[in-house]
Parts: sequence; structure tokens; C-alpha cells
Amino acid sequence: SSMRVSDRSISAVVLAAVSLAAPAQTADDGRSWIDRMTTALADASYSGEFELESGGPVERMRIVHRVRDGRVRERLTSLSGSGREFIRDGDEVIVHLPDQGVAIIEHRPERGGLLGRMPRFGPEVERWYEVVLEGRVADAKGRPAVRVAIRPRDGYRFGHRLWIDEASGLPVKVELADGDGRPLERLRFTQLELRDDIADAELEPGFDRRRVRWVRQVAQPPADGAAAWNVPAPPPGFRLSATSEQDMHGVPTPVRHLVFSDGLASVSLFIRAPRPGEQPLAGARRAGSASAIAKMVEGHEVTAIGEVPTATLEALAGGLRRSPR
Repeated sequence: SSMRVSDRSISAVVLAAVSLAAPAQTADDGRSWIDRMTTALADASYSGEFELESGGPVERMRIVHRVRDGRVRERLTSLSGSGREFIRDGDEVIVHLPDQGVAIIEHRPERGGLLGRMPRFGPEVERWYEVVLEGRVADAKGRPAVRVAIRPRDGYRFGHRLWIDEASGLPVKVELADGDGRPLERLRFTQLELRDDIADAELEPGFDRRRVRWVRQVAQPPADGAAAWNVPAPPPGFRLSATSEQDMHGVPTPVRHLVFSDGLASVSLFIRAPRPGEQPLAGARRAGSASAIAKMVEGHEVTAIGEVPTATLEALAGGLRRSPR
């Protein structure tokens, strides 16, 4: 479909990775366990495999994550299906899309590395979510774990359920859940180990660099004099957290990118002016747990993508306005 091209060219909702290791400590409530996991996810070197269920065939992924002298390097590869690959070195990410024969180089200074599927908590998150320690359970291998629920306080966002290993603080399983608690997506680790012996070779791209077309996508602040886009009345809790402008692979005109976040969920709005005679995108589609809608706003094609209810995408895209600087 026409939407599929836009989804791919917007270069992928990057999949998750995980890291681990945290000192033993007591956590008496859900937020303490979340904070402990967040700390654990920042610092260790590890490798492992996980399965991602997101409405289609289960995808198996391998992650290698190394922290050395403050520098983070990561490699995330699909072991089934697409064969796609993500390589991070500091703020630079290579996205290899073998079905298109292309490798895209992007600058991504966002925190968390390739941890796209792991919840990350801003300071005000509990205004919009209830964080509840549901109890202690055993994981699939019989080790003690705790289960923490993150429940949305309204219909503009989804929730999460986390299983966290008691001994290490690392996540064992993560679910994205709708407002009724039904799982929309599940990430489960089948293998994970701390390692201090990760060699450079394990972090290098696994494809032949000479056999792909290389594309560098450079995001930059919007030019002076360009129209300013914003959503004057966004859904409760959502605020504009980033804005940039860039040329994107497979998209014929420059794209303005706005990110709205409530401290946990985020939505990307991509705005561009269609070429004369070009058929703009329209309609809605779903890709696993992520939804996307496209519509025309003030003569511009607007695509909204996020792991949120469709009503949130509609409110953000439909409320978008521009004003001259």
C-alpha cells in the first residue's frame, strides 16, 4: 500500500535491546523497581537474544551491547524474517534494510540507545500512569522476579507490564498493553549474559559494505524564516519534545519531524509538502503495536506514527497548525 512506503522510508521504529546489571538493593514499590531497571539498562556490556511478538510472525533478534570508557556501541540483528540490522556507535546509527539494498546512516542522540521497546520514564510520568508493584513471581527458568504494571490514567496512552529479575534488576519480559490490560506486543528474553570480552568484530556490520547503497540522513534545526509547526491543544500530558528537518530516503521532498511525548509514550509527526501532481498519503494502518495515520493539513501531508491509541494520533495530527516565524 502507499502507506507502507512511508513507514519504511521513515526508517523504522527501532527495535529493542536490553542491558543489565545493577547492585542488589531493596525495592518496595513499582517505581523503585522501574528506577532500578532503568539504571541497570544504562551501564553494562552484554549479549543475548529475544523474541518479539507484535501481531505478526514472531521475530527473533540478537543484541550485542558494549560500554567501554564511556562509549556505547551496539549491534541489533534480526535472526528471522527481514534480516534488518541496526548498528550504533555513540550518536551514529546505521540501519541496514536488505529488502531495499540500502544502508541508512542517521544521527540519533536520543538516550537509551536501541532500547526502543523498553519503557523509559520521565519525571512527570506518574501524572499520566499509575505504577503498581503487582507481586513476586517466578520467571520461565524459576528465578524470582517481580511484576510491575504501568497503567494509563486515561484513553490517550497504552500501558506496560514488566517482569524484572530480582537478583540483577534486568527485565525478563516486557508487554505493551491496551487500556484493558490486553497485550499488544510482547518482548521476551531467551538468552542474556553479562560479558566483559566483547570484541570490536562483534559490533561490526554483518553485510557487505560494497553491495549496498549508502544514504546519509542529516537532521537539522528548521531554517530561519520557515513556518513553525505545533499543536496548540495536544492530548493531556503530550508536549513537543523535539523538532528537526531532513531529507529522508525514499521521500521526494524535505520532511519536518516533530516528536510529542508524555514522558513515556512518544508520537512522531512527519510533515512535508507534496510535489505538484503527486498523490499524497491518506488513511490509517497498523504495523504490529504501532499505528500510523496520514492526512492533509494546510496543504501538507502529515503522517503520525506511535505506539498509542489511534485517538491520540488523530488529536495530534488533526490539531497541527503552522504560523510564520
